[in-house]
Amino acid sequence: MKNCFRIVTIVFLFLIAGCAGSSQYMHKAATPEGPSPGKALVYFMRPSGFAFGIHFQIWENYRLIGLSQAKCYFAYEFDPGKHLIIGRAENKRVVEADLEAGKTYYILTQVKAGGWKARMAFIPVTRGSEHWDKVELYKQQLSYVVLQKEVAAQWEAKRKGEINTELNEIISYIKTPEGQKYVVKLNKEDGR
Repeated sequence: MKNCFRIVTIVFLFLIAGCAGSSQYMHKAATPEGPSPGKALVYFMRPSGFAFGIHFQIWENYRLIGLSQAKCYFAYEFDPGKHLIIGRAENKRVVEADLEAGKTYYILTQVKAGGWKARMAFIPVTRGSEHWDKVELYKQQLSYVVLQKEVAAQWEAKRKGEINTELNEIISYIKTPEGQKYVVKLNKEDGR
């Protein structure tokens, strides 16, 4: 009986780990060829299938740019320069990005166990990091998705005040010494 329970548990965990997430706010699309002229392209990748039903909101300041879904990735084009990228889950995480036009950057998202719901982590793919050589493989293994802007805009409009208040608190907090420990960096030289 003990062995049967173990086998069922292992099979269940294996099936969950292989599941891709889905959302009414994101849909499959063709992968972009590269950044548009004068823009920087950032890919947000979530290689794990763990917690496939959980989606993390990714914001560029006060603009929703996508949802991080299990076994999926999406891209967003930025103007060159400095940007604040915010991830919302049970916790909040921030990437301070300094981006160069014509370059492509990568940020991984990870699921972490939380108290009430899942927590997240950002992992900027920097030169020499363990993920530097893996992003092309991830592109082949993951589903590329894009934000359905009309549906996302409706969702965002219903919650604008609440979201802006929370984003203001996050932006203020990361300016403190305590808040800085939750900020990771993505620099110009990390682009390809």
